[in-house]
Amino acid sequence: MKKFYLSWMRGMLPALLLVFLLSGKDALSTEWIQLNERNWDDFAPQGKEVDAIYGDYVLRNDQIVVVIARPSPLRHANLTIRNVGGFVLDLTSRNQQNDQLGCFIPLGGAFHFHSEQKMELRIDGKKVDLSTRIQGKEIAIRLESSTGPAGERAVIEYSLEQGSAWLKVSHQAFKGDAPVRDKKFTDSMRADRTFRFSTHDDRKLFCANDDWFRQCYGICFPNGVLQRGKGNVAINYENRQQETFRFLGPAPSLLSSLGRAKSLLGETTVPLRVMVEDPRGKVSQSSVRVLQGEKLIGTARTDSRGEALFALPNGNYTAEIRTLGQEPRKRNFGVLNQRETRVRVRYGEAPPLVEAKITGEDGQGIPCKVAFIGAKGTPDPDLGPDSAANPVRNLHYSHNGSFQQVLPEGEYEVIVSRGPEYDAEYFSIKTSRNSVAKVTARLKRVVETRGWVSAEYHSHSTPSGDNTSDQRGRVLNLVGEHIEFAPCTEHQRVDSYRPHIESLQLQKWLATCSGMELTGSPLPLNHQNAFPLIHRPRTQDGGGPRIDPDPSVQIERLAYWDNKGEKLVQSNHPNLIQMAGDADLDARVDGGFKKMFDFMDVVEVHPPDRIFQKPDALPAKGSRGNVIFNWMQLLNQGHRVIGVVNTDAHYNHHGSGWLRNYVKSGTDEPASIDTMEMVRHSKRGHLIMTSGPFMEVSLMPAGGTRAYLPGDELKLPGGKAELWVRVQCPNWLDVNRVQVFVNGHALKNLNFTRRTDPSLFSNGVVKYEQTIPIALTEDAHLIVATIGEGLKLGRVMGPVAGNRIPCAVSNPLFVDVDGEGFQPSGDRIDSPFLYRTE
Repeated sequence: MKKFYLSWMRGMLPALLLVFLLSGKDALSTEWIQLNERNWDDFAPQGKEVDAIYGDYVLRNDQIVVVIARPSPLRHANLTIRNVGGFVLDLTSRNQQNDQLGCFIPLGGAFHFHSEQKMELRIDGKKVDLSTRIQGKEIAIRLESSTGPAGERAVIEYSLEQGSAWLKVSHQAFKGDAPVRDKKFTDSMRADRTFRFSTHDDRKLFCANDDWFRQCYGICFPNGVLQRGKGNVAINYENRQQETFRFLGPAPSLLSSLGRAKSLLGETTVPLRVMVEDPRGKVSQSSVRVLQGEKLIGTARTDSRGEALFALPNGNYTAEIRTLGQEPRKRNFGVLNQRETRVRVRYGEAPPLVEAKITGEDGQGIPCKVAFIGAKGTPDPDLGPDSAANPVRNLHYSHNGSFQQVLPEGEYEVIVSRGPEYDAEYFSIKTSRNSVAKVTARLKRVVETRGWVSAEYHSHSTPSGDNTSDQRGRVLNLVGEHIEFAPCTEHQRVDSYRPHIESLQLQKWLATCSGMELTGSPLPLNHQNAFPLIHRPRTQDGGGPRIDPDPSVQIERLAYWDNKGEKLVQSNHPNLIQMAGDADLDARVDGGFKKMFDFMDVVEVHPPDRIFQKPDALPAKGSRGNVIFNWMQLLNQGHRVIGVVNTDAHYNHHGSGWLRNYVKSGTDEPASIDTMEMVRHSKRGHLIMTSGPFMEVSLMPAGGTRAYLPGDELKLPGGKAELWVRVQCPNWLDVNRVQVFVNGHALKNLNFTRRTDPSLFSNGVVKYEQTIPIALTEDAHLIVATIGEGLKLGRVMGPVAGNRIPCAVSNPLFVDVDGEGFQPSGDRIDSPFLYRTE
């Protein structure tokens, strides 16, 4: 043990001396603080995956920043990372902060740390009382768990020394007062999606490396061996001695983590700097692979300065550098005992560049989506993962229409779009080095939607915990697809898009408010969105409510949150038969969770095109069945709940945009949208659901002067009325059928198709505009749907959503024929439906 520390200190002394000379003595001190409103800006780390809130602990020195979640039974990071009290929640380098960690969970979550009363703080080995801020050469936090069912408890200690790039983690287990001595133990780590996992240095080092986002987490176990286990990145340890300590550290690359681990293990390493530039300047995101002979040592990517910094032991190596739009380069180099080795790559030619300038009809820049699709043998470019902010795979989302993008040499089709109110523009370009391909377009808004705004009521990004998409990228996706109103609806926390909208100056284009999705079980029924909600930043769940295993209790809690303030409550992707009549999904009527209807304003019924498919059997267990058809059956039972469609997007590549709601609005300017007006029009059913076509529907009594909108109820003595329907589409989608449903029945005399009635349809923007005579003999609700049978949304919406069918569906108009108030038919539309009427 003494030998290990001597070798470790020999490896650390040069780094410590350098930091001392550069930063002064004060920079070497280690600090502890508990986060609050006053110190947040100075101490909270930065990064895509930061989950710290007030009350958590920050432990930092000049090298790294660590957030340890406050010990509490109610401390949860997000939807999928729960019960995190006492665990490492955020971890990043100090000088280039870039937290990408979900959570580091010592002992794999086998012990829970729920009490601050069982916490000790030590400075340089001496116990001290908690205070606002503590500094010293070494600070250790000691946490004791509650006693588990087997009578065991554990003590975890985190310690950080000045100048160290590693957090030391140690533990001891007890049964009663007797230590439990076991040579094997397990930690776990949440490092999701784009991370790759590996072991090195004879299994003394475990690495979770995210190459694109330039973050690697290393766990070094000097006195034993480790290996990756099963499940959520379990790390299994086997001691060769009785010590149970390991070191956890962040680094900007796998190569950097490997070099730091070698120094920690006592091996001499030499700093290495790879620099990449071209005639336009420094090049970021160049991939660097280092080999020794045929063996791959590790990888890195250049940063915004065009550099990748790491350290290697003495030896001869080869660096392989790959840069977007350039030919791969190799550099052979040797590492000797010297201050720094430099590998410089200068490209003599500039990479192919696309320069875009996209405007609206007024000549001003406009948010848009630009897709680059390989042509004539050129593959689609891979510009970044689907969790990136921008670019994303083969897309560039522009917040103002002007951008430059490097593309590999080749030929491409370029599609410039801005949602279904605009014609798409198509270009062919050829890219080559030392040249700039121009993409200039003036997008034309051809679909007239005056009095209606487009809205998305359900999408996600990485704060939700079940994905890693950059939230800024979600905002760019929304605005690029011409969504005009989008509440923030992350899982399990009230959150806000406003910081991104304000930093990108998008207030003119996108309105928002704070909201959430409350996500419990049973799945998928117990999911509800609500907005607006009061956002309490940097607090547990953003100030939102907790889940409940009873969906009826959970939705009531959400509806009454914020002192019963007015809001829109939405049931997400439900199994409506389970809700209405079969709670345990045993195909026997039992009453379901019908109390949910008392608190539910709107319900998701997508995909809308399935309204044309009558089910002939109940859904199989685990299936939601045909939700939009079940919705019509519920309307017939008297549940006047409004239908909505949303993407539930979790990733940014064509994520949001292919489903939307058109909501009645007193303004067409997003900057003037009133959130409560959106809530109230949605509750009234003044809302059209669509995957692209814009449809308008109104009903006017014969001889009357007032036109009623979907969601309205009207008295219709005599049962005669005129139903006006207009459908508009841009140049990249089409419809060929309009159907009126009466109490859910697709009546043949109210079915109009381009094949049988070609004169009713056109090939212009207005695909269909007709006044349809309606004659009713009894109360009925009317729903209008249009569809492009045999058609697809196409390449504007990408490879997945592009295969969806163009379709729009209105909410119901409720027609009272006898003047005694609308009465539902009770009809089950000739299809199975479990429902208890009493």
